[in-house]
Amino acid sequence: MKTIALVAPALRLFRILAVARLVRAARVARGLRMLRLVSSLNRGMAALGSSLGRRGFAYVMMLSFIVLLAGAAGIYGFERGAVPQGGIDSYGTALWWTAMILTTMGSDYWPKTAEGRILCVILALYAFAVFGYVTATLATYFVGRDAADSDAPIAGQDAIDALREEIARLREDLHALRPLPARGAAKGSGE
Repeated sequence: MKTIALVAPALRLFRILAVARLVRAARVARGLRMLRLVSSLNRGMAALGSSLGRRGFAYVMMLSFIVLLAGAAGIYGFERGAVPQGGIDSYGTALWWTAMILTTMGSDYWPKTAEGRILCVILALYAFAVFGYVTATLATYFVGRDAADSDAPIAGQDAIDALREEIARLREDLHALRPLPARGAAKGSGE
C-alpha cells in the first residue's frame, strides 16, 4: 500500500508531460497553418505577377492590398483571444493594425503569440521593401517628367553649359590648326 502511495505522484508527472506534449502539438499545428497561408499566398502572388506582366507599380499595389487582407486574417487568427481585453478581437481591428504596420506607422498593440510576432516581422519587412519601391517609382516618374520638359531646369545645367562652351572653344582651336601636312608628305622625301 505504501508503495502505491509513493508511485502515484510520479505517475501524475507523466500526465503533466502528456499535457505539455499536447500544448506543443497545438503550437506546431498553428505554425503549420501559418506556413500553409504563406505558401498559398505565394502561389497567388506568382499568378498575379504573371497576369499583370510589366505593370510593376500596379502589381505592387495589388499585391499590397492582398497582403493587407491576408495579414489581417493571419494576425486575427493568431492573436484572437491571446489577450482577454484590449487585444485584436475583430477582423476590423486586425485590418487596422495591419494597415498601420504596412504604412510603417506602428500600433498600440503588439502581438503576444510567437506566430503573431513572426507575422508582424514579415509584414514589417514587406512594408520597408514596398516603401523603398514606391519612393523609387515616384522619383523616377518626376525625374522622367522633368527630363521630357525642355523648359524644366536640369540639375547641373550650369556645368553642362560650361562644358558646351569649352567644346565650342576646342572646335575653334582645331579649325585654326586645320592646315596640317598630310601624313605621307612628311615621310616621303627621306626614303
